[in-house]
Amino acid sequence: MLRLTWRLIRLLLVLLLLGTGLYLGGPYLLRALGHYLITSHPLAKADLVVVLSGEPFLRVPEAARVYHEGLAPEILLPNAPRPRGQEDLFRLGIRYPDAQEISLELLEALRVPKQTIHTLGERSDDTQAEMQAVSRFLASRPVRTLIVVTSKAHSTRAYKIFAAGLEPRIRVLMRPVPTDPLDPDRWWKDRQDLRQVFHEYEALLDVWRQEFWKMVRGKASQEPPPVTVR
Repeated sequence: MLRLTWRLIRLLLVLLLLGTGLYLGGPYLLRALGHYLITSHPLAKADLVVVLSGEPFLRVPEAARVYHEGLAPEILLPNAPRPRGQEDLFRLGIRYPDAQEISLELLEALRVPKQTIHTLGERSDDTQAEMQAVSRFLASRPVRTLIVVTSKAHSTRAYKIFAAGLEPRIRVLMRPVPTDPLDPDRWWKDRQDLRQVFHEYEALLDVWRQEFWKMVRGKASQEPPPVTVR
């Protein structure tokens, strides 16, 4: 019940945010909302490329390009939940590849050597769980720099989650797919872009809430400054 209530509150807040942007700022503020969702860093030599789950036909070719340009020697593929109904098909003897298997096939077709590809077995149902799975994978590896490949609209939220959740020694470089058709300057005119932006701001409310409480707890745990008696 609490989860449903919080989801309804998030939906109302997102509607208020986007509605306020349209009413007060028009296209200027709406463009700012679109650009905020995109976090991109200049690429540099890294130890590993992580391709976040979802949209494999968009994200996997970009990871292969990063690999072939010599920016990272290995690629990591997290695992997403199976689509609804796939388990029933398995029981009927019907085999259909899941997202990770499709990603593996794409990387093989794009001439990425199998020995350079790592896969995670556990299935993560959101970006937070994905970060935690990646963090466990990295725990015993000397990785210092990580390139994270994802969609444009997902890149800011993914960066916030990975930068906050991974060990401080790990540098996170975001690589939103350049060929992603999302246009931050016109997203409200495309139904698919509109749906994507709406979803991201709804999810970002959770991230901002966690950042706020972390800041509050951090301030509360600080020792009070010494008092000088004059």
